[in-house]
Amino acid sequence: MDGFVLSALGTREHWDAVYKRELQTFQEYGDTGEIWFGEESMTRLIRWMQKHKIPLDASVLDIGTGNGVLLVELVGTINIHVVFCIWFEKSILSMELSFGAGSAPS
Repeated sequence: MDGFVLSALGTREHWDAVYKRELQTFQEYGDTGEIWFGEESMTRLIRWMQKHKIPLDASVLDIGTGNGVLLVELVGTINIHVVFCIWFEKSILSMELSFGAGSAPS
């Protein structure tokens, strides 16, 4: 396509490398990784959900979950049911470490 520039963000190799680094960082230092849109953004979302009294039996669908930090906060703060969609195995491994092995959300 004329004028279309490919980005590394659109490649599986890029994201595999990102999640590999995050897994290594977690295993070495216990750091769960980057909060993709910033901690303030995550905090605002949680406050909004609390303010609007989102029922605990509601489900949250997180598409493009990344390392799962937002889901960890949602479950830990308001104990809501979460569903995620991600297609990178290393991302799922990262989430399992964040939640504790075997207890990642479904």
